[in-house]
Amino acid sequence: MRYVALMCAAILLPSCSQETGEMSEPPQPRTGGPAAGQAEASLVTVEGRVESGTECAILRTPGGEVWAVNFTNADVGPGDYIRLTGAIADAGFCMEGRGTLTPRSIEAVDPPAADRDPARAGGTALDRDYVTGAWTAKGLDADCGDPDFRIAAGAGGTVLTGNISRHDDSALVILGNYPRIDLDEPMDDLPIEARGPDGLAIMRPATDAAYDPVTIGGTAIEGDGVVFVKCG
Repeated sequence: MRYVALMCAAILLPSCSQETGEMSEPPQPRTGGPAAGQAEASLVTVEGRVESGTECAILRTPGGEVWAVNFTNADVGPGDYIRLTGAIADAGFCMEGRGTLTPRSIEAVDPPAADRDPARAGGTALDRDYVTGAWTAKGLDADCGDPDFRIAAGAGGTVLTGNISRHDDSALVILGNYPRIDLDEPMDDLPIEARGPDGLAIMRPATDAAYDPVTIGGTAIEGDGVVFVKCG
C-alpha cells in the first residue's frame, strides 16, 4: 500500500490533487506578441492622394498632412486617392512627413470636395486657360487696377509674375495632380485650388513645419489660404 501511495505522489499527483481540490493551477509560460515585452505596433488610418516623394511614395491628406508609405508591391501609384490603415514604422529610410507607414489595408475611395485634383468628379480642372490672367485678392478692397499677380503661359512654362516676399518676382505654376506655385528652395511650394467659376485659392505649404507667411502682391498667404479672383 505504501508503494501505491508513493506512485500516486510521484506520478499521479495532479489527479490525486484534483480529487482533493488542493492543487492550484500550474504557472503558465510567458508569451509575447510580435516581440515579447513590446506593445503592438501603432496603427493609423489616413486618406489622401498618393504622390512621388524624395525616397518613397507619400500620401498627402486634404488637410496637408504628409506620410511616407512603403507600398512594396501594392498596385498603387501617384494620383490615386486612397484610404490606408498601416503600422507606423519605428525607423525607415524615407525620412519624409510625419513618419513611414507599412500598409495593412488599402482601399480606393472617392476624394472629398477639399481635394481639387482635375480627375475628381465634378471638380474644376486647373489648366492653363483657367489660371492665365491677372488676379487680385477677393474682398471689398479688390482692385483690378493693381492686381496682386499675373499668370501667363509661354515657352518656358506657366509663370506667375508679381512681388513675392523673399523670392524673385516670378515662379513656375505647376498644374496636374498636385497644382502648386513652385518656389525656389528652401522655400516650400504653395498649393493652389480652383474656387470656381473664377476663383483661385493659394494656400500655405502642405507641411507640418513652422511657416513664415509668404506675401504675394500685397497679400499674405496664411491661415486657410487666400482666394483670388480673376480680373476681366
